[in-house]
Amino acid sequence: MGVCELCGKGRTSVFTIFVSGARVAACAACSEKRGVSLPSKTTGASSKASLGSGSTRKNNKRPKFEVATDFHLRIRKAREAIGISVQDLGRRLNMRVQDLQRYEGGSVPPDSVAKKLERELKIEIMVETDADNVTPVRKGSGRTVTIADMFDEMMRDSSNG
Repeated sequence: MGVCELCGKGRTSVFTIFVSGARVAACAACSEKRGVSLPSKTTGASSKASLGSGSTRKNNKRPKFEVATDFHLRIRKAREAIGISVQDLGRRLNMRVQDLQRYEGGSVPPDSVAKKLERELKIEIMVETDADNVTPVRKGSGRTVTIADMFDEMMRDSSNG
């Protein structure tokens, strides 16, 4: 059981998903809203617990990839550069036009879709992540921090500076 970092719902099962390139713990409802079909479950206490204590992935130091922050611009620019419409791209990839429009609008595509788009448009959407560039966010009360809390704090800091 954990707390959804997107909506703040407490005492719920949470899943690790990527939202605009950030790894967050989200409830099933928030995961589904963002098009994540099979999120990986976390314990809520620590993301390391879901990897296992002796995970071979960590020991192999294989690079991890995620969708680039400007993926939606890359998709649209590449599609326009080869002179095809969203409908044509949908036919080529056997995908719904509405889904492609969502991805061009900023909705993060699943990794499999991102790879299909990379192949068809000859662009790079999946970029290597830097796992060492992670800073935990802590709140003095010990309460779990939501994205809304971080946004409020950011707005306070910018208005004071």
